[in-house]
Amino acid sequence: MASSETVITAHIPEDEVPSAISVAFRKSRLAIVLIATAITWEAFSRIADVPNYLLPAPSRMLETFIEDFDLVVSAFLLTAATATIGFFVAMALGFVLAVIVARSQLMEELLYPYLNIIRVTPTIAIAPLLTIWFGHGIVPVIIVAAVITFFPIVTTAVLGLRSVDPDLVNLLRTLNASELTILRKIRIPNAMPHLFAAFRITAPLAVVGALVGEFVGSSRGLGFLLVTARGRLDTTMVFVMIALSAVLGILAFALVVAVERRLIHWHPSVLVE
Repeated sequence: MASSETVITAHIPEDEVPSAISVAFRKSRLAIVLIATAITWEAFSRIADVPNYLLPAPSRMLETFIEDFDLVVSAFLLTAATATIGFFVAMALGFVLAVIVARSQLMEELLYPYLNIIRVTPTIAIAPLLTIWFGHGIVPVIIVAAVITFFPIVTTAVLGLRSVDPDLVNLLRTLNASELTILRKIRIPNAMPHLFAAFRITAPLAVVGALVGEFVGSSRGLGFLLVTARGRLDTTMVFVMIALSAVLGILAFALVVAVERRLIHWHPSVLVE
């Protein structure tokens, strides 16, 4: 028995066994890159004696963040909430519309011109109009976040719903399965990888949409603080807002990836470390 175990072990190449160091590096590489960037940035700012109004050092940005902690955190949470709501609104409406379009060539011909209009119209151009209609609240911000993410979700969902093996669909139809059953058992599972590919793109885009909405017609949020800091020529606060916006986008992307690995771990496109 011992000899057979030795033979089996001998057939496993050593380079295929991940070391603890490589695994730890893979899981912390983003943090390592960010820390290295911050250290390099700080060193450059001090050595070159760059004024704060041109390029504030990370230490100065951290001081500003701590000084205005309550204000900044509340703005961060508000922008995160509006971006999340806008993303889920776009996801729900986009998927329903994709189901309709995928099942009807006539509906595709009727709706796609309007979808293309939404796609090519600059979102920042409609934000002031939304402010006129809905006031200076979170509603225009949510709508802008939804609009900017809507088109990629619809087009990708239609592609996934249509990219189904016809033999599987015909098999279920011979078993008298309803179209709802086919949608639930075949079309939606087949569309999931396509949908999550769109979600990876649109989740950070929802953050961008929320910021655009706050730029134009809001009195709260990261976008509003950024515009206010720009008006005061407070470069440090501008950089803090940019950094927090980037963090929010990274978190949105990471959450989508985590949910994707949880729901469609069976798909070859999902690589779980």
